[in-house]
Amino acid sequence: MFSQFATAFSLALIVLVVFNPVMAYSALIGGSICAVANAYFAKKTFAYRGARSVTLMVKAIYVGEGVKLLLIGTGFALAFVFVNPLNIVLLFVGFIAVHISGIFAALAMQTKPSSN
Repeated sequence: MFSQFATAFSLALIVLVVFNPVMAYSALIGGSICAVANAYFAKKTFAYRGARSVTLMVKAIYVGEGVKLLLIGTGFALAFVFVNPLNIVLLFVGFIAVHISGIFAALAMQTKPSSN
């Protein structure tokens, strides 16, 4: 979760230095949309533990994913309506970059299976 917020801010900083502020805040907004939605999903999904909570865990996953999609849609809608000027390409680049960083973070956290 932290890695996604760090990716959003790092990407925005790089874009600010190389290009311009409009492109930088567009990338930051796109990355933030992804990071906030994924943070909500992670909080909702990992609220329960243990074998007795399986039903609650599955319900939390479905509800979390649904709300996550609503957050993403709402975030993009708000950005398109209220942010002017907006670089749409960098908005989506920020979103995709943060999404990919989450995938890499999840892969990095996996442990190798023991070879018994």
